[in-house]
Amino acid sequence: IAQNYDSVITKSRTLMEEVLIHILEENTVAPSDKGDLNVLYNQVKTIFGMQQSHDYDKRINSMLGGLEKIVSAVCEMRNNDSDAHGAGSKRINIRDYEARLSMNSAITFCEYYLDIDKHHRSRKE
Repeated sequence: IAQNYDSVITKSRTLMEEVLIHILEENTVAPSDKGDLNVLYNQVKTIFGMQQSHDYDKRINSMLGGLEKIVSAVCEMRNNDSDAHGAGSKRINIRDYEARLSMNSAITFCEYYLDIDKHHRSRKE
């Protein structure tokens, strides 16, 4: 039986967007209103000083690069393969394991940044 997992991709992206906006608002930074997840992510990275840098250990840069790839991949899948836009017969079916990967990646990303935000704000108090 074919299942429709497209909405998992859309919800994964929405979850990431909501968490990034929440973090920005908690840190009194006006979130970009363009709906671009990459722009919101860059705003959050700026707050926490988490841009990749030659001064960081290469393993840290690699991890930060991995987070960038999660954001890019979820955005691309949502734009091209999810139920967010009409695609007609060109739609590619999302399989259950791809939906789980997207969902779990988004959850891990969100938990990580919520923890960083909590740590960041507790140091300010």
